[in-house]
Amino acid sequence: MSRIITFVLPSLVGGGAEFVTKMWARELAARGYRIEVALLRAREGEPEIDGVRVRALARSGSGRAAEMLALRRYLVSRRPDIAIGMMTRANFQLLSVVATLGRKHRPAVVISERNIPFAEANHSGLHVFARDSAYRRLYSRADAFIAISHPVGAVFQYAARLDRKRIWVIPNPATAKSGVAPRSDLEVGSSSVTLVVPARVVAKKRPLLAIEIADHLRAEGIEPSIMYFGVGEMSDEVGAVERGYPIRVMGRVENWFDHIPQDGVVLLPSAVEGFGNVLPEAASRSVPSVVGSTAFGSADAVVPGVTGYFARADSVDEYVLAVRRAMSLPRSVPEGWLSEFSASNSVDLLQRLIDAVGDGQPR
Repeated sequence: MSRIITFVLPSLVGGGAEFVTKMWARELAARGYRIEVALLRAREGEPEIDGVRVRALARSGSGRAAEMLALRRYLVSRRPDIAIGMMTRANFQLLSVVATLGRKHRPAVVISERNIPFAEANHSGLHVFARDSAYRRLYSRADAFIAISHPVGAVFQYAARLDRKRIWVIPNPATAKSGVAPRSDLEVGSSSVTLVVPARVVAKKRPLLAIEIADHLRAEGIEPSIMYFGVGEMSDEVGAVERGYPIRVMGRVENWFDHIPQDGVVLLPSAVEGFGNVLPEAASRSVPSVVGSTAFGSADAVVPGVTGYFARADSVDEYVLAVRRAMSLPRSVPEGWLSEFSASNSVDLLQRLIDAVGDGQPR
């Protein structure tokens, strides 16, 4: 296993993609691969990874041109066999730089997408046009495409004109932190419910929708409370809301799943999700979840009637119905299903992709 595998992304400080990169890199290194991580916008306090060389190619604020020049120098000098882009901007930069290299300096390129940007409505028309044009122009050049979920793979196959033979759906290692630890103290059919919202407190996660749902539940005779696990620009706004029931903004708690009350139901009211790591994490603690069908990407993250329910339309009434059904759901842990989201399974699939790309199969 003498190949050099390089993960390319802005920084290791952050959320989901950064966590997955660290876990994948560490596990592949433990399996004997030579792994490097190339950072295009490195920040203070970048973490180290056992067995992995982390290279700060450019610092935050250097600018796009400096980032791409640094990436080009790295690829020419280090000559990795496979480069894996882990986020959209890194994908664009990696593919653009590789196109300028001679064949002997050109690595195989794998790109990864972890969300469904086409469903987001907060961008200008010019931004959307430029972004979608870049998807079509650049993404088809990749040797393989990793999708975090089947919905993500489907939309990018169409929008970026991808060859389906190059698409790999690799489940997120969502239970790498939580493991599987069933709880026996949870209440079923209680007259109260704690809506547990484990998400950044930002507009696209729609934290205020949880309060609307709680208001409707209370009007129906259910005593609600809400716990937010996360931070964001709306933290103060949410924290200032006053109701006749508890609303607690807990901030970012790494192992939030160990702090769910007995009457807890995990609620993910996001407008858009590429997957939703918190949903299998909740299932790993026997806690049911509710997420909107129209978030789309979460289709792989819930087993309806087993680990939770979907709000089948984007309305408060549908969310309320899904929460009421989740409150009565038997508390069980589908260990076979959760094993799909284990670190070992995720890395097994990634290793098969790397070996196939290295052997020239998807190309």
